[in-house]
Amino acid sequence: MGSALLWLAILVVLAGAAVVWSATPWPKLLFFYYQLYQAQRSGSRFYAECPTASKNIVHTPGMPKLDVYRPAAGSGHPVIIYVYGGSWSGGSKELYAPAAQRLLPASFVLVVPDYTLHPAAGYPRQTEEIASAIAWTLDHVAEYGGDPSRVVLVAQSAGAQISGLALLEPRWLAAHGHRLAELRGFVGISGVYDFEALLMFHAANPRAHQLILNVLGGAVNARAASPITYVAAGIPPVLLIHGDADQTVPASATLAFYERLRAAGVPSEMVIYPGAHHADILFRAMTEQPPRLFNDIIGFTRRCTADGGQTAASSDQPSESLASPAPLAT
Repeated sequence: MGSALLWLAILVVLAGAAVVWSATPWPKLLFFYYQLYQAQRSGSRFYAECPTASKNIVHTPGMPKLDVYRPAAGSGHPVIIYVYGGSWSGGSKELYAPAAQRLLPASFVLVVPDYTLHPAAGYPRQTEEIASAIAWTLDHVAEYGGDPSRVVLVAQSAGAQISGLALLEPRWLAAHGHRLAELRGFVGISGVYDFEALLMFHAANPRAHQLILNVLGGAVNARAASPITYVAAGIPPVLLIHGDADQTVPASATLAFYERLRAAGVPSEMVIYPGAHHADILFRAMTEQPPRLFNDIIGFTRRCTADGGQTAASSDQPSESLASPAPLAT
């Protein structure tokens, strides 16, 4: 990744961190900035130099490309498809090399797809593109050392809406000859699962409210574009991660999605990160040791992809996992 993209990445993460930690004392904030800069710089080197990364793969002509990271040796590895967020309008697969850098040592194959950003695309085009990337992974990941029968989808924020819909609304995978049951699990991080609830939450915020409407193509599509609409029995295990201080996407909406999943008999966990805002779950995972977010993802993926897996319950639960969560303030 070139120096221009590195500086773009730094500006993106620092701008987000400045919003999240505006009340943090400056010495502590500056030290965090330095750690974040170092993490992004290391991730940029990793992207440029990783000998087992296959970059800019065309999964469908005319659609955005994807990257695949594979362990140095072996085959039949579990697979994570990582779909980034960014308010449907920002991000790129290259910027998420730090996530691949932290997950690859766990002996997973990592697939990181791009999707067309708003305003060039929104619902349903972005979901169509991610569904195509999921189908390509199921069809071709064995060529990169992955086991297509052990695939977990991990997605953040807007990416959780885009990919959650691709997973749960049957028509998207069916268009490629695949179905939900072929995946082993889904991890949603600070995700959007219910557009109607999100529009209500941002009713007094004209800018955010209009962005959501623009992405949807109008409020008439809010229900059809929401993963919560398609919850039914037979969904593979789900892990939902959210910060209780999130003022971009309320944790209460994730709780509602979690309760809908549980009511449908879906093996589900909800993990609350106390004091975490919308973006800092990922920011902190790029700097802290051990990285809590990535450890939770790794633990869940290993349980779901173990021989005879397909369960979210385990003695090796993520921290703060909620079996019967109390209502959360918004």
